[in-house]
Amino acid sequence: MNIQVMNVAASVIEQRISPLANWLTRSNHITALRDGFSLAMPFVIVGSLLVPFIFPPFAINQTSTFGQLYLTLRPLLAPTFELTIGLIALIIAFGSSASLAKQYQIPERLSGLTGCLAFLLFIGFSGSAMPNVYLGGMGIFTALISSTYSIEIIRFFYSKGWYISLPDEVPIMTRNGFKLIVPLMFILLSISIINAYLQLHTGMILPELIAAAFQPLIVASDTLTAVLISLVICHLLWFIGIHGTLIITGIMNPFWMTYLVENQQALASGAEQLPHIYMQGFWDYYILIGGIGSTLPLIFMAMRSQSKQLKSVGKIGLIPSLFNINEPILFGFPIIMNPLFLIPFVGVPLVNACVAWYLTDIGVLDRMVALLPWSMPAPLGAAWAANGSWKNMFMCLFAIFNSWMIYRPFFKVHEKQLIEQEALRQR
Repeated sequence: MNIQVMNVAASVIEQRISPLANWLTRSNHITALRDGFSLAMPFVIVGSLLVPFIFPPFAINQTSTFGQLYLTLRPLLAPTFELTIGLIALIIAFGSSASLAKQYQIPERLSGLTGCLAFLLFIGFSGSAMPNVYLGGMGIFTALISSTYSIEIIRFFYSKGWYISLPDEVPIMTRNGFKLIVPLMFILLSISIINAYLQLHTGMILPELIAAAFQPLIVASDTLTAVLISLVICHLLWFIGIHGTLIITGIMNPFWMTYLVENQQALASGAEQLPHIYMQGFWDYYILIGGIGSTLPLIFMAMRSQSKQLKSVGKIGLIPSLFNINEPILFGFPIIMNPLFLIPFVGVPLVNACVAWYLTDIGVLDRMVALLPWSMPAPLGAAWAANGSWKNMFMCLFAIFNSWMIYRPFFKVHEKQLIEQEALRQR
């Protein structure tokens, strides 16, 4: 193992990748995108938790007592599922607009509602006609565009002073409302003009054009290549101390949400095979077990270590790591900026991803249909996210074993170094 080569690699990563990553992390629009999905998360999780009950993973005898109970409960659960999963794009439009407005120091609630109206106009709302299909996963990209467009217009009008100004004696909510009137009128009328232009020249509305334009990208993002690229970037950023997960999940969330809805629709229609593999559940429960880098096995190694430092870190990090929080490991071992752990930290998730991908692709593992909290313990989350699949749970256990085997030799070298350092300090 050439430590000098790994030191050079770590230096290159820090010099070349760090500036771009820092720019992405500080980007107002990336932050707004991430906040929009964070706002939608609890609603999606509630809807996803109902999937096993609405679409049970086993055949039900409808003439039995249990079957009769199921037929009674399903109509009661279905509206909650449809309203949470079915309104993802509308919720994201509000959350992203409010977040971007907050960063620009513009009233958040009014801006969030403006983003919602812009989104509804872009998807073709007219009177009683409501294209429900675009309120869900298929309208996510339109929601993000609507949010950016509406808030940037408001910001531009405010910076130019093109608004109705009332005296300070008027209540602030009233002042903010009147201040919004001029840019709001421009936003809504301009979107109507854009819609008419698109319909005249293309025969399609904006979400249909976006779907056509993004189709190659959507297809490409559900491939093993996309998985590996996102993993490498994420882990290299983490290795130099940058929260790479925020960047990668911010980029992938629109695709993951779309895939989730399409997999759930395929499940509801009784399809033999669901269309998508690379979901957030795949990311959380196969390749980030115990946190970034799949470091859960390191906890158990550390707890039995002869090094006092590692044993202390293991005890402190045990409970957080069970819920996929591994900052004690990252900074306590340390792993971040430690060239010794660069290879396993990046390599372990890549190996687990390849195994899980191919087993899912050939039909051994089940595909994900639910979005669960990322903090759910991995074996349980892997099973539940795939509608109670015991095969996925065993894949997660295999990934933990595989992580143990790869990390073990690197851990032993690190442990030996620390034991020698501790012995020197005691002399």
